[in-house]
Amino acid sequence: MALALFFPKIDPPYRQYFFEVNVEDLNTHDKHVQRYNVPYRLPEKTLDKVEFNIHKFNNRPKPKNRKRVIVISCFSEFGCETIGCMYCIPRLVKRYPGLYIIAMGWHGREYLYRHLVDEFWEVKEDYMWLRDYTRAFHHISSNLKRIEEAACHIGSVMPAESLGNYVIGNSCRTCGKFWSEWKKRYEECPACGSTVITRAVFTDLQSYKKEAIRIPKPSDKKLKWAKSILKPKTVGIFARGRKTYGRNLKPDFYVKLISLLESMGYNIIWLGEKQSTQPCPVDHVLDFSRMEESRDLENTLAIIANLSFTVQFWTASTRLAGMMGTPFLLFESPEQIYSSANRGGQEGCRLELASFGPKKLCISHFNTVCENPDGALELVEEYVEQMKNNDFSDVIGLVENKDGVKLLRDEYYDKLT
Repeated sequence: MALALFFPKIDPPYRQYFFEVNVEDLNTHDKHVQRYNVPYRLPEKTLDKVEFNIHKFNNRPKPKNRKRVIVISCFSEFGCETIGCMYCIPRLVKRYPGLYIIAMGWHGREYLYRHLVDEFWEVKEDYMWLRDYTRAFHHISSNLKRIEEAACHIGSVMPAESLGNYVIGNSCRTCGKFWSEWKKRYEECPACGSTVITRAVFTDLQSYKKEAIRIPKPSDKKLKWAKSILKPKTVGIFARGRKTYGRNLKPDFYVKLISLLESMGYNIIWLGEKQSTQPCPVDHVLDFSRMEESRDLENTLAIIANLSFTVQFWTASTRLAGMMGTPFLLFESPEQIYSSANRGGQEGCRLELASFGPKKLCISHFNTVCENPDGALELVEEYVEQMKNNDFSDVIGLVENKDGVKLLRDEYYDKLT
C-alpha cells in the first residue's frame, strides 16, 4: 500500500504536535574533524509531496477520531533511531495504552517497528537524501518538518526531536514538570521539589537497559539464507560515506584494511546503506550495500548474526552488531564516548544501551588516524588478536593526550557502575 503526503503552500494554522520541548542540539563533535568536514548545513530543495510505502502489522482498524491516533516521526540518525525503538517508543506505548500508533521513518527500516506499532510509513527510496539533514534525534530539514505538520491531519504528531526528550529529559510525577537532564543530575523536581521523578534514560543506563525491548532476531529462513551466501570466518566492514559531519576515511585505507583482514584468514563482506556507505573499492569482495536485498534490514541483521565480527570507524553502524550480540571493533573519538561533568559523550551512552554482546573500542581522533593510517591498521591487527583471545577492554589508540583520555575513561566507567 502506498500513500503520498501533499504539502500546502502555506503552513497549516493548527500545528497540533503531541508535545513540544525545545532541546539544544546535543551532538558532540570531534574537534579534530573541521579540516576534513563539509559545511554543517546543506542546501535543501523544496518538495511538493513525499510518498510512502505503508506497512500495516495487525488487523486493528485505524480510528476515525484523530485524537485516538499518535503519529511518531522517526526521521533521525540511525544510531538514535535504534535507541528510540528499544526505549522511547515502548515507553510511549505503555504510557498511552490503546491508542493507534503510526511510525513514520526511513526506507528499509520496517523491521525495526513490526513488533512495536500498528503501522509503519516507509518513505520511498527516492527521498532518502533527506537523511543528510538529520542530527542525532532530530533534523534540520524543512521538508521533514512539513511531513510532520501534514501528518497532523491524521493524528497527534510526536516530532522526531521529542523522542530524544525521553532519553535526556526527566518528568515530575507530582506536578508534571518536564526538563532536560544531560550534564547535571537532579535529585528533585526544580519546580516543586518532589522526589517522585521519572528519570531520563541517559541518567540511569543500567536500569533502563534491563527493560529494553530488543529488536527481534531474524527469522530462521533469513538466517539460513544469510549463512548460504557467507564464507567461513567472514567479517563485516562498514565504510562511512556521509555528507553530514564528514569523518570519511579514504578508499585506499579500506583496500589496505581488507588486505590485512584477509591475511589474517578472514573473508570480507561490505555492509551498509548505499546512501551513507562508500562503494567497496575491492572487486572480489561482496558489496552487499549495493544489492537489492540490503533494502530489507532483516536481511542485513541476518548476515550480521552469522559474522565473526564487524569493523567500523566513526559510525553508528555498530548498533546492528550490538543488537544481534555480534562482536564489533569500533574506532571512535573520546569526546563522543566518554561523558563527564562538562563533556558530552552521548555516543558512549547510546553504545551502552544498544550493545548486547562483546565490543572493542579503540579511542582515536579522526585527524590523527588520517595522518597515520598505517598506524591505525597496525592497531586493527593488534586488537583483532585481542578479540580472538576474548579481550574486549577499551584501548586508547591514536590520540594527542593519552593521560587526559584515561581520566575521562575512568570517570565514565565509575559513573556507569
